[in-house]
Amino acid sequence: MTAEMGSKGIMTFYPTMEEFKNFSRYIAYIESQGAHKAGLAKIVPPKEWKPRSSYDNIDDLVIPAPIQQFVTGQSGLFTQYNIQKKALTVKEFRKLANSDKFCSPHYDDFDELERKYWKNVTFNPPIYGADVNGSLYDPDIKEWNICHLNTILDTVEHESGITIEGVNTPYLYFGMWKTTFAWHTEDMDLYSINYLHFGEPKSWYCIPPEHGKRFERLAQGFFPGSSQICEAFLRHKMTLISPSILKKYGIPFDKITQEAGEFMITFPYAYHAGFNHGFNCAESTNFATERWIEYGKQAVLCSCRKDMVKISMDVFVKKFQPERYENWLAGQDVVPINHARPTPEAKEFLKESWNDAPSKGSVADGCAADGERKSTTQRIETKRHRVCLEVPDDVVSKSDEDEEHYGKRPRLNLIPPRAPSQDVRRTKGPPKLVVTPTKLTLLDPFHRSFTQSHKEAAQPRHYAKTRAPAISAQTQHGNGHLSVTAAPVWTDTTAQPARNMGVASLLFHRTLSPKDALQQMAEDQSYCKSFVKKQKLQAELSKLPRHHPLHSDDDTHLDVEPEQEEKEEWAKPLTWLWQCRPFNPQAEREYNKSMGQQAPYCSICVLFRTHQSESSTESQCVTLVNHPGGRQWSKPLIPEMCFNTQTSKMTEGGEGQLSNPHLAEDGTSRLVSCRQCSVRVHASCYGVSGDEEELDNWLCARCEANAITEDCCLCSLRGGALQRANGDKWVHVLCAITVLEARFVNVMERAPVDLSAIPLPRFRLKCVYCRKRMKRLKGCCVQCSHGRCSTAFHPSCAQAAGVLMHPDDWPFNVFATCHRHRAPPITERNKASMRDLAVGQRVICKHKNGRYYNSEVQELSPTTFYEVVFDDGSYSDNLFPEDIENRDCVRLGPPAKGDIVQVRWTDGLIYGAKFVTSHIIPMYLVEFEDGSQISVKREDIYSLDESLPKRVKSRMSVASDMRFELFAEGDVKQTSKRQRVINSRYREDYIEPVIYRAIME
Repeated sequence: MTAEMGSKGIMTFYPTMEEFKNFSRYIAYIESQGAHKAGLAKIVPPKEWKPRSSYDNIDDLVIPAPIQQFVTGQSGLFTQYNIQKKALTVKEFRKLANSDKFCSPHYDDFDELERKYWKNVTFNPPIYGADVNGSLYDPDIKEWNICHLNTILDTVEHESGITIEGVNTPYLYFGMWKTTFAWHTEDMDLYSINYLHFGEPKSWYCIPPEHGKRFERLAQGFFPGSSQICEAFLRHKMTLISPSILKKYGIPFDKITQEAGEFMITFPYAYHAGFNHGFNCAESTNFATERWIEYGKQAVLCSCRKDMVKISMDVFVKKFQPERYENWLAGQDVVPINHARPTPEAKEFLKESWNDAPSKGSVADGCAADGERKSTTQRIETKRHRVCLEVPDDVVSKSDEDEEHYGKRPRLNLIPPRAPSQDVRRTKGPPKLVVTPTKLTLLDPFHRSFTQSHKEAAQPRHYAKTRAPAISAQTQHGNGHLSVTAAPVWTDTTAQPARNMGVASLLFHRTLSPKDALQQMAEDQSYCKSFVKKQKLQAELSKLPRHHPLHSDDDTHLDVEPEQEEKEEWAKPLTWLWQCRPFNPQAEREYNKSMGQQAPYCSICVLFRTHQSESSTESQCVTLVNHPGGRQWSKPLIPEMCFNTQTSKMTEGGEGQLSNPHLAEDGTSRLVSCRQCSVRVHASCYGVSGDEEELDNWLCARCEANAITEDCCLCSLRGGALQRANGDKWVHVLCAITVLEARFVNVMERAPVDLSAIPLPRFRLKCVYCRKRMKRLKGCCVQCSHGRCSTAFHPSCAQAAGVLMHPDDWPFNVFATCHRHRAPPITERNKASMRDLAVGQRVICKHKNGRYYNSEVQELSPTTFYEVVFDDGSYSDNLFPEDIENRDCVRLGPPAKGDIVQVRWTDGLIYGAKFVTSHIIPMYLVEFEDGSQISVKREDIYSLDESLPKRVKSRMSVASDMRFELFAEGDVKQTSKRQRVINSRYREDYIEPVIYRAIME
């Protein structure tokens, strides 16, 4: 027996024929050697062993449901969609795989082929003959026969009579160049075995199990939308992450190439992915050892599909861990998993040599003497590649379409092409700051407190914008003192004092005592540090073009009095926050305070939790956690990826970061409030650092820079948390997150924000919410994420107006749903109104013509419905017993759970399916006034005392004989067809039907 280390930690073993005879024992041996630590191992069988004498007679084997793999994404992060194609034979598939369109490219080594794979993964979608039920092993093969591995997983079949296809039965996979298996662990975190029968090699990537949680957090960060829908979304096998991304974010991984005639073993909780080099055929199944039981007990399963593989662990715990069975049933048997510990079956190899150890089988008591399986009663066909029923419009490439689609004009491109001029890697460094001894005259604390205690009158005053004070340096030889006069934070233009030196002026410029001078020097140093930081941040930002829209914004706003009272509820709190109104610090403070007192308590997280929308997950929203000293913490709603999207795309080098040092272990972050403008944010959302005492007296970046009158350059509203941007501009963090092209230069500090990559067409979009309130176009807008919807809005306006926004998957940040595409909330009917109906009761029901009429309940009869899962993965739960063709269910009753049945569908065709269960549902026979009858469920009937939904009211009709009087007349007047009126906003997109038909022909 020999073993060698492959690429990094993946081990390769070369068993002898004697060692090769006992599969379970050899798996225990390789774990005793530490093979499981890498998550993947290669086994090269003895040369004299062959699983099949010849592969020349498999050309007629049918691949029933091949899938075409469309991949969308960029920069190492991709999503794979599987589209089912028509059945092919192996001969047809081989011809297709070797054709010019799908054949492998020329390559000198595997590294070159790997580079070509990741470079072309989104082009020319290949076809994968995956999940073909069956085996290519000759029946007389005993060693490592994937049909008969005889591991403890067979306990499921022997003791419960359930066969899970592809899990404890074999599947065949026919691959071609670029066919891919995305990142995943096995169902229930089982082991797997894969044998490459013939053909081109297969490349594998694997992440050691001890780093699996880190990989999951990385994937959740890149795909927050998918992770919110399903915690185990990686089990969908749709996520591709390239090795370059794993390296960038410090995720350890190994890679290896599998040649024809070699086995690959994956271990529990080992995330793996890979691709095929060309036409080949592999066979695979799952198995288990005693070590797997803990993994199976703690496996996180997919919650969004009814047909995902789930194995009850009761039988394994009862048989192999009887002392823990009671605790397991009580939900108290949870122990941490040691990924480095080998399976208990390996203890003999840790003490004895191979030849001295006795030979034993794993589940000999559960198998027949000849190793054949006992007959089973149930089959569960669930382990299949996820076939997408709905695919984004942009996934299917144009080359695969037979005709072009004409319709709306293309919407604004959200991802501009990368241009050399936008490369953030600069050769020049920031300009050097030369400090010379100068005299600095500063305002003392008395003057500062005077300016900050400014009282507002009943009507808002007019304030002039003041930039951060500039340093006027004068060299005074001999003393080396610095002198600067700092401007007040808010300057009242109506109360400017004369320039002559009065008593107050003399007091402000008085000579300081030594003690005051030391305090003043410390404050001077703090100010100088802030100034140096500002200069450094500006140096990191790209310079905006000369005629950029952000340069055209005036520094002074027009004082516009409200023409009429605000009528829309969402805009009433914002009356004095529009940037066209005079600056009102009191109104801004009050708004910031009110936002900080409402969930989610953070002016940045509010992007994903608008106050107008009612979410079903509101109870899960944000819970305040009180810490000593009155400090409060809560969980942020903004995923870290929202701050990293543009940074990940534009900076190829360096380490990536999707974690945040400001987050506690429980995922909460400290809430801090600015002592001046009262804005409240999470420390993690705003990049706030410092000890607890410093955070208690915290100033936001804008207040720290004495730039209180500065507004967000991307929207029309004041208030909220801002950070510095290009050209001494400021921007809401909320707006920077939503506008895809905005980039956080320093991700940890959330500042500065580089806006130079925002395409100019964004600045020409008009916000549907504020364009009637603003006299001039300002800022840049985002658009509704649904299809080609052109509805545009500022992020802050949309948040205030209740636009539904949630995290999107990379490379996007936010998925916005405008009010036109937002489905009305489906209110559940009151259970009191769903009480049983009596025979003879008057009700409202839907007629076969699609309208609702008054009717009468004639009969109540319980009806049996069957639920089945079809071979293609779809399911139905309203079949009648008569729909089952291969069994007389009316006379014999329902089939056994898991039985294969033939279903005659509504199209008259027969489809294969697996029986799940039966349901007994009460059905009501109702009769309409025209004498027709229909049998319906209770939820399809409305009683007369029940409030009707809008959709029912709009289709309500009254039956009468008047509809027949028209045809009794001598002449029936034919009315002309009503002319179609085009919506003015879509007039440019409309194509006359005659022209459209000509185009399509």
